[in-house]
Amino acid sequence: MKGRLESKLLVSILVILLGFSDVVMVVKGETLGWQVDVYTQKETFNGVGLGVSSDAFAPLETVVLFAYVTYNLAPVQNILVAYRVYGPPNTLQNISFALVAQTNNVGVAKVDFTIPWPNENAEAITFGNWTVLASIENASDFLCFRVGWLVEIASLRVEDVDPPQGGWLNVEVSLENICMTSKNVSLSFVLFDSLNQVIGSLVSNVIVNVGFTNFSCTFQIPYWATVGWGRVHGSVYASNGVPYCPGVSEAFFISLLGDLNGDNKVDVRDVSIVALAFGSYPGHARWNPVADVNKDRKIDVRDVALVAKNFGKVYS
Repeated sequence: MKGRLESKLLVSILVILLGFSDVVMVVKGETLGWQVDVYTQKETFNGVGLGVSSDAFAPLETVVLFAYVTYNLAPVQNILVAYRVYGPPNTLQNISFALVAQTNNVGVAKVDFTIPWPNENAEAITFGNWTVLASIENASDFLCFRVGWLVEIASLRVEDVDPPQGGWLNVEVSLENICMTSKNVSLSFVLFDSLNQVIGSLVSNVIVNVGFTNFSCTFQIPYWATVGWGRVHGSVYASNGVPYCPGVSEAFFISLLGDLNGDNKVDVRDVSIVALAFGSYPGHARWNPVADVNKDRKIDVRDVALVAKNFGKVYS
């Protein structure tokens, strides 16, 4: 349904443009006659040129539309320009409105509006491709621009969903940049345990390329972290501290240090697991990665001590 509506809109725009083709002449490579070029304030990709797209806009950002009107390449003042703005087609609310402005002494007409943000279903209504058609009596031009979170956390996941106290948590995030240029952002992570205590944090400057950029980091869970469900929260900020998008959270489980068999208690069974693998290393016949409590790729007295640390403890 969305594709058919966008196709109909584009066809309508092309029909309007073709309707003015009889007044345009090309002399020595230059297009003469009446022309109008619509563009935005987004430097350097502002849509200057016939049918050229503009860079993206964020929710509640102001869109400034300029229409440059010429006749035989010379600017013309006091010409009325009609702007028709079409939001992305959707099944909830299709945004469509018209504005009129008059060209100034350098042939430019200017209007502006703010990207709306409804109380409900705001993303479904406003996110997507917008189209602007600027028309005078004898010519017209159109441009498209995208509306959305300029830089967004497309996905956030943890690799080790049940690290023990003192263990390691690997976090992977995918960032999407819908702009036409790379963005230098601050990527922030905060880790919480089941009591909502902050048990880790990181802020890193990341260059997010156009499209998708992946980032990963590793946190060590403190030995004092509370056993139970924790969460990692990710957010993205511009250089001025303004967030680019809503934050994203992912849950993980902090398991009891020394609980090697996953029965939520540390007893003789866990000690036996370490004892059977004692002295082993990767490739050894008795190697058991579960018994490598401190993840130093060998099983020795340190692993025994970590199991003994919580011997007798139970998590319900």
